[in-house]
Amino acid sequence: MARSGPGSFRFQGRRRVRLVILVVLLFLAAAFSGSQVVASGRAAAATTLLSQGKPATASSTENSGTPASAAVDGNTATRWSSAFSDPQWIQVDLGTTATISQVVLTWEAAYASGFQIQTSADAASWTTIYSTTAGTGGTQTLNVTGTGRYVRMYGTVRATGWGYSLWEFQVYGTAGGGTCGPANAAQGKAASASSTENAGTPASAAVDGNTTTRWSSAFSDPQWLRVDLGSSQPICQVVLTWETAYAKAYQIQTSQDAVAWTTIYSTTNGAGNTEALNVTGTGRYVRMNGTVRGTAYGYSLWEFGILTGTGTVPPPTCPWVGSTAPVSQRVSQLVAAMTQAQKIQMLHGTGNTSPYVGDVPAIPSLCIPALNLQDGPQGVGDGLPNVTQLPAPVAAASTWDTTLENQYGAVQGAEFAGKGVNVALGPTVNIVRDPRWGRAFETFSEDPYLAGQIAAANIQGIQSQGVLAQVKHAAVYNQETNRNNPADNAIVSNQTLQEIYLPAFAAAITQGGAASAMCSYSTVNGTYACENPYLLNTALYQQDAFTGFVTSDWGATHSTVASANAGMTMEMPGSSFFGTSLSQAVTAGTVTQATLDTMVSRVLTQMFRFGLFDKAPTGSTGAVVTTQAHVTTARQVAEEGTVLLKNSGSLLPLSTATTHSIAVLGNDGGAGVQTSGGGSAGVTSSGTVSPLTGITNRAGSGVTVSYEAAPDSAGITRAVNLAKSSDVAIVFANYSESEGGDLSSIDLPGNQNQLISSVAAANPKTIVVLNTGSAVTMPWLGQVAGVFENWYSGQETGNAVAALLFGDVNPSGKLPVTFPASLADVPAHTTAQWPGANNQVQYSEGVHVGYRWYDSQNITPLYPFGYGLSYTSFGFSNLQVGALSGGTATVSATVTNTGTRTGSEVVQLYVGDPASTGEPPKQLKGFNRLTLTAGQSQTVQFTVSSHDLAHWADSSGGWTTPSGTYQIFVGDSSRNLPLTGSITAP
Repeated sequence: MARSGPGSFRFQGRRRVRLVILVVLLFLAAAFSGSQVVASGRAAAATTLLSQGKPATASSTENSGTPASAAVDGNTATRWSSAFSDPQWIQVDLGTTATISQVVLTWEAAYASGFQIQTSADAASWTTIYSTTAGTGGTQTLNVTGTGRYVRMYGTVRATGWGYSLWEFQVYGTAGGGTCGPANAAQGKAASASSTENAGTPASAAVDGNTTTRWSSAFSDPQWLRVDLGSSQPICQVVLTWETAYAKAYQIQTSQDAVAWTTIYSTTNGAGNTEALNVTGTGRYVRMNGTVRGTAYGYSLWEFGILTGTGTVPPPTCPWVGSTAPVSQRVSQLVAAMTQAQKIQMLHGTGNTSPYVGDVPAIPSLCIPALNLQDGPQGVGDGLPNVTQLPAPVAAASTWDTTLENQYGAVQGAEFAGKGVNVALGPTVNIVRDPRWGRAFETFSEDPYLAGQIAAANIQGIQSQGVLAQVKHAAVYNQETNRNNPADNAIVSNQTLQEIYLPAFAAAITQGGAASAMCSYSTVNGTYACENPYLLNTALYQQDAFTGFVTSDWGATHSTVASANAGMTMEMPGSSFFGTSLSQAVTAGTVTQATLDTMVSRVLTQMFRFGLFDKAPTGSTGAVVTTQAHVTTARQVAEEGTVLLKNSGSLLPLSTATTHSIAVLGNDGGAGVQTSGGGSAGVTSSGTVSPLTGITNRAGSGVTVSYEAAPDSAGITRAVNLAKSSDVAIVFANYSESEGGDLSSIDLPGNQNQLISSVAAANPKTIVVLNTGSAVTMPWLGQVAGVFENWYSGQETGNAVAALLFGDVNPSGKLPVTFPASLADVPAHTTAQWPGANNQVQYSEGVHVGYRWYDSQNITPLYPFGYGLSYTSFGFSNLQVGALSGGTATVSATVTNTGTRTGSEVVQLYVGDPASTGEPPKQLKGFNRLTLTAGQSQTVQFTVSSHDLAHWADSSGGWTTPSGTYQIFVGDSSRNLPLTGSITAP
């Protein structure tokens, strides 16, 4: 939010000094005159702060981070700033005519020396109630006299070279008398409409008090819905609860006879969702007259609420807002004030997929804000523009860098917040059981420890920005084939669940502090995941002490009673099971009132925890949220996450002193580069740098860079000829992954293997860059000089790969998954295991997933888990293993950069249980990434706990650590562990 010019942080200190001086002067004046002193920024007695949280508009805004609303949100750390010109204004709509007695302007450094305070009844004709040409900046408390619904600061002369900038614009006074509501005068009254979509969407459905039934019109303009109140009444508020099909332009009109209509509210900027409109009018009939639809469908209202009375709407009495009481007390207070219908409303979505993929509407009468949910794990998804396309999560996991992953999460959180999102649907932590999984790119690893540590760091980053993270998908969701179908029925032991498929969720909750979780499409041991008490109640809520809420994946709810009683909290995207059906189940006692209250409390607890009740909503789907800093983070993750798999003859890094011509080959080397997977994790790039562009820019004018996409056999011939005439050939190849479908093979599709082999035969200095979501076979590996696994590395892919090729960045990525030589070697190598047969998917490999399988079966992989080369080299020495004391032992080792250049290494610690336990030969239990200059040594230290040595025993239903000797291995991959020692468990 900073800009060049006066420093806002520095200015706050000056403002505090001015404030102290002003208060002292006012106090002295009062002492001599006997008049009452009103401290700066506070209203006089018998007046009310009228402006906070009200709609605000301005003549201009400096950028999307300085909207008009920021000056009336009560937050002195956010501000409205205008363009750098005169005049400029900011105005607030108080909702009704009020008597204005005081205005407080809390200026940022850019203040007005000349300005007026003006009021208006209609925002068209203005009356000046204060004027000055000697504005002082700081905090100005202006005692004024005036009336109006609209109040504005109209700046005419800037005191600086910048625009006008207000931390807060506060208007104090007395609102018009009388009361409004609180009863909905429309409920149950006679309603009619211009048309109905079908018999199931009558006009009466919008006034029945049931938020799961709706009126919908025909697909044309105009359309109207009217209510007969039975007698002429003063109308003071209309509440429109829209379904997805909303009105962009409409009027609220009243009439005495349903013939002659008076417009009391009109807009051409309808926003959909829930709109609470403060109005003034009288009539027996009230209607919404829609003139421009916001979608291609008709008009559709869940509810059309009308409040009557003689004055303005009093603010709701919500003592839980702004309270300093403990969260649990605030939750209990609110739950006690809720009706059953309001509780049910908190537990399902509206079915809307726009403007957000999921939403829970606000309940204004209880000051409950809306919850907006949005994909995804690689950044703000669902096609929203002006966001940063970060590298895929698998690329982030390949950094083995929790500090950078925390930064990755903070970028996500900032952009979600800027788009108005409250709940980010991610990270995905499901285990890569098989490289054919279509969503392998959007999760982290085949190893539960690595996945859990990366997830915890990511969640902490997201939630540091005030956005709730939703870790997904609990649990045993490892294939797209037959998903959300009983045929995808994972037959898996509790030991395998506890050791492989649940630990990452535990780390996300206990270390990351995840606010919410999503249950999966899977069926686990015959029970859908979203109604599986072992996965939800036992694993999450009991074992992990989870205090958050569980949302269903979209359409993954299959029951009401079983889901609620198993621990699922919220249905998405609609209310098929947690709407009327849940209300009926509570009435029948099949879901207890206590269970319902617990479900609601879990949602409210996180909303209070993240301050959603105490701050005005911010952000919008149209905001530009990508920044240069975010793009820089994306590039760093791409650089650190790319894995150097082969560097024969030290061809890499390239040097412009010896390399004068480069052939960039393959469709993936140009504008068609694969930078993101598909489905809900897909993110729209705000500006992709292709490999061709990145390499050309980095190589400079002294190097000729040529390109051939090689789409067919003729293209391969051209590529071969280009390779022959170039010093170096770089072939870019890919396969595409997406939610909704699995791969049938992990071979490169099309003619890509042929392209690589043909080019390598023509030029021995051939480098292959792979953009894949998981493991890939390499039949040409012996022919090429170099191989990079670049994953799907986001919009900065070209700059990142160029920096790695030329050695501006030393490769440091490590594989988070094993690369098998062929599919015949993978753990789930039978049809019964993948994709399953006879409506079952046998997880018969048990805990032997990923490298655990290859180690236990003595299968040599193409590349092992944890593997990755560098342009320097590292040595390991001096292993020290302490004894268990108090349930922990300390392990240390020395790492030395034995090469000639600075580089980063990931030190990995594995534990091997006694053979009698039946556990895999070794399992990752610690890692530490460090950067060393040439010749530098550093000692790294790990803490190994008794739990790290334990395994799950189904016979006893818990963790056990048998007495015996446990092996300790330290090195740089699962197959290169030069340091060994042991720990004895008593």
